[in-house]
Amino acid sequence: MSKKNNNITKDNNKEEVKKEQSKEIKNTKNNNVENSSKNKGSKDTNTKKTKNVSKVNDNEVKKSNKSVNDKISKNTAKDKEELKTTDKVNSKNIKVKKVSDNAIIGIIVAIIIITAGVLFGFYFYNTNYITVATYDGGKITSSEFKVYYQTFSPMLTYYGYPESYIPEVIANKAAIDEILLAKAKEENISLTDDEKKEIDDEFTEEQIEYLEEQEMDINKTKQLYYNDKLISKYMEKMANDLSDDEVLEYIKSSADGEVNLTAYNTSHILFKTVDSSYATLSDEEIEKQRQKAEEVLARALAGEDFSALVKEFSEDTGTKDDNGNYTVYMDGNTDTEYANAATSLKVGEITPQLVKSSYGYHIIKLNSIDENGRLKNMTDRESLVDEKVNNLATDKNFKVIEDKMKKVVEQITGKSSTSDSDVSVDTDSTDSTDSIDTDETQQPTNETEGE
Repeated sequence: MSKKNNNITKDNNKEEVKKEQSKEIKNTKNNNVENSSKNKGSKDTNTKKTKNVSKVNDNEVKKSNKSVNDKISKNTAKDKEELKTTDKVNSKNIKVKKVSDNAIIGIIVAIIIITAGVLFGFYFYNTNYITVATYDGGKITSSEFKVYYQTFSPMLTYYGYPESYIPEVIANKAAIDEILLAKAKEENISLTDDEKKEIDDEFTEEQIEYLEEQEMDINKTKQLYYNDKLISKYMEKMANDLSDDEVLEYIKSSADGEVNLTAYNTSHILFKTVDSSYATLSDEEIEKQRQKAEEVLARALAGEDFSALVKEFSEDTGTKDDNGNYTVYMDGNTDTEYANAATSLKVGEITPQLVKSSYGYHIIKLNSIDENGRLKNMTDRESLVDEKVNNLATDKNFKVIEDKMKKVVEQITGKSSTSDSDVSVDTDSTDSTDSIDTDETQQPTNETEGE
């Protein structure tokens, strides 16, 4: 419609020019007639005047034409400005429409992303941050529980724990570990580089491959081993910090009758009659060991340096590098034959005959007697610490959220939980933090003990 209006405007302008030109010509003719009648007397004069009038008329026509053209130009310029304004408006409308479309698309995409994020967050929370157990001042999440479960469940199954009882035992350990770790940090206890390296060395390529097959988090599992070592160091400190009165009270409370606190400090040389798996050797091999032990006993009784003989011949790897030192406490934990032989000696004496225990043949020397030595016995001290640790679950109001735990176990194992409520379990053996050991192959290191 704008173009049509422009064309009409141009046509109107042309008509106005023609009318103006016709009017000017008419006026000029009338003027010429009047001038001609007044000046008939002189032909030359009339001629000159006629020429002058013609010039004037020409100038006036030019001026008239110029005026009309200026009007046309102004109208044309105005039309162009209107066209430009219209184009700008249309352009803005197009841009607004594009921006509006992009905004709608952006909102839709944002809604999709937010929805996906919420769903993923819900799934991630349900698989990692569900609370399966609580205690005063803390909780055990599904993520923490999963690492413990994957690590210790096979071990507990191997030792005959009922399947339905295993999750609670593991959650109990996880809670106690968190409490002990917090206390260890308060005491500024940390691992040395050598201790960390020792743990790192356990994660061989074969071990890592196994963990990956079990879909276990390598870093979290390794951190669990670090934590276990840190807890052991803290519990060792706890044992050393116990007062003698605390230990004495514990010994008396756990004894059936009269308590003997005497400690017999001995050195010994062992000739083993069992192999590394504690299987008994053949009769022929045992006889060879006995003959060898008899020869060394004769040298010891002859006055040779006992420590040198220990270093050269003893097969007890737990005491060989410590001059064969072993302390006998009258607590029932030492092999009876060994304990009886040690208590029959006087200080400085060596057993006149070989002493046969469940581990092999011993040559024993009594170094000293300590009447209250049992108060320093680490076995008693560690047992007291275990008792204190076991009580943490009760003291801190440890509670399992059974329905949540069952769901998490089902997520981990891929099968429904079973019930073994009719199976009795010795809680004394399951509550202890040390009842679950990360070293599955641990064996007694002191072959003089009959534990």
